[in-house]
Amino acid sequence: YSQDDAVNTFEKKYRSEGFGLSMEHLNYTYRSGTHVFADASLEAYPHEIVALVGPSGEGKTTMLRLILSLLYAQSGTFHICAGQNHEKQVPMSPSTRKLFSYVPQGNTMFSGTIAENMRNVKPDATDEEIVEALKLACAWDFVEQLPDGIQSVVKERGGGFSEGQAQRLSIARALLRKSPILLLDEATSALDNESERAVNETLQNLKGRMTIIMIAHRTSTIQMADRVISL
Repeated sequence: YSQDDAVNTFEKKYRSEGFGLSMEHLNYTYRSGTHVFADASLEAYPHEIVALVGPSGEGKTTMLRLILSLLYAQSGTFHICAGQNHEKQVPMSPSTRKLFSYVPQGNTMFSGTIAENMRNVKPDATDEEIVEALKLACAWDFVEQLPDGIQSVVKERGGGFSEGQAQRLSIARALLRKSPILLLDEATSALDNESERAVNETLQNLKGRMTIIMIAHRTSTIQMADRVISL
């Protein structure tokens, strides 16, 4: 009975309750010897918006990588949890990555059409589903005006689009996956105030469908969080 099987069973059984996570007694040191976390804990309950805040270089992105099992802590216990009291659990591992959508910092679009970028996370997505995700991420307003719409070509590393537009396309791609947990690493940093407000409103409306963990600097983003974790 593999980790993949355990995670698939857990997902089928409890997905309707929503997923959160619990990290306890986390100790993590970089290979360089820099100690990042000492006996740290992090909780995120189903359908919460959790903001990670703190100065640059304090380990916020490292925390997201630990959540995705891209890095491994030296000690601690780490679980994906269901239910309001975290009573149902499965250990975090590379197998639990499938429960997440992740929007990292910077530009993550690749060359190809907008539709191809979107279908990279959901190959069977219909055009209608892609448009719906673009609308949720406040990206449809500019995509709709392009001569080729979702068939418009994105150049290498998001070329042809502003940084704010590329961020909204990246958020749309993550939302298209409909994962139970969404991780955002300063994913609205390049947006103007109006676009950011619209995206934040979308995230608040999506809270009933997913748990959102976001690295945030702007006060407006932090204010909408149910839980703020300071690093």
